[in-house]
Amino acid sequence: MVFLDDSIMQEGEPATAGSKALQNFISPIDATVVVRLREQGVAISGRVALGEFGLEPPEVLPEATLLCNDVQGHIRRRASAEGYCYIRPTYGTVSRYGLIPTAASMDQIGILCADASEGFDLLSKIAGYDERDGAMHLAERYEYAKSPDRPKRGGLSPDHADVYRQVLHILSFAELSNNINRYDGIKFGYRASGYRGVDDLYTKTRTESFGLQTKLAAVMGCILLSQDCYERYYQKAMRLRRMIAETVRFDEYDLLVLSPENPLAVLCGLPSLTANGVQLVAKAGNENALYAAWEERRP
Repeated sequence: MVFLDDSIMQEGEPATAGSKALQNFISPIDATVVVRLREQGVAISGRVALGEFGLEPPEVLPEATLLCNDVQGHIRRRASAEGYCYIRPTYGTVSRYGLIPTAASMDQIGILCADASEGFDLLSKIAGYDERDGAMHLAERYEYAKSPDRPKRGGLSPDHADVYRQVLHILSFAELSNNINRYDGIKFGYRASGYRGVDDLYTKTRTESFGLQTKLAAVMGCILLSQDCYERYYQKAMRLRRMIAETVRFDEYDLLVLSPENPLAVLCGLPSLTANGVQLVAKAGNENALYAAWEERRP
C-alpha cells in the first residue's frame, strides 16, 4: 500500500501541492514514479496533502508508505519523532518528472515508511534514468541491498546545522519565488473574482490562494534576488553551498551521524536515512551503506 504526496501528479486526479492556488487542477499526466509503480504491480492507495508546497509541517502522517518531496525537512523530522523512517535518495536517481516543483535544485522524491528495508525495496522499483528529468544520473536501474561490509561511522559538528539551514532557506525561497510565478489565475488553478485588469487579477488571485508561509517565502525570495541583495545574500549562499559540499569527505568513514534537524543531505544531494532520532548521511550513490546500518540495528 503506497500513498502519494499531493505534489506528485497522477493522471485524472487532483494535484494541488496542498495549495488553494491549484484548486481543481486535475493532472493531465502520470509522474514517472507513478508509471514505474504500476509497471512493478504496486498499488497506489491514495493521496496526502502535506502542507502548501512543503513549507508547512503536515498535521498527520499516513500509517502507510508514502512517496513525498521534503525540501524543508518537515517530513524527515516528524518521521523520526513518530517512529517512522524517511529515506531521501541521491539527487538525480529518482525522476522528478510529474512532480510539482518547490526548489528544483533540492527537489527529490523520497520515501516515508515504517520499515527501511521495505523502503529500500520500493526505491529499487522507482529509481533509474528518465530523459524527461534533465538532472538525472545515467544509470538505468539501481538495486539497493544490504552491503556485505560493516559501515564505519563518523560525525560532523552539530554547530554547522544552523548555517546549513540559513543557506537552505535563502536558496529554496529564491527558487520557490520563481516557481510559483506560474500561479497567476490565467491558465489553471484558482482564479479570483471581481478583478479589474490583469494586474489586479494577479494580485487578488495570489493574495487569496497562497497561505502565509508561501507568501513570506515568495516575498523573501524576491528580495534575495533583487539587485540590492543578490550578491550579498544569494550569491554568498551559493558559494557556501559549494564549500559545504566540498568539505564533506567519506575517506575515513562511510556514514555521517547527524541530527534530523540538519539539512546537509538536501543541500549536497546526498542520500540519507532518518529514524529513531538520528539521521545517517552517506556518499552520493551509497544508499547501501544506509541499508546496512539499518539492518545492523535490528534485533
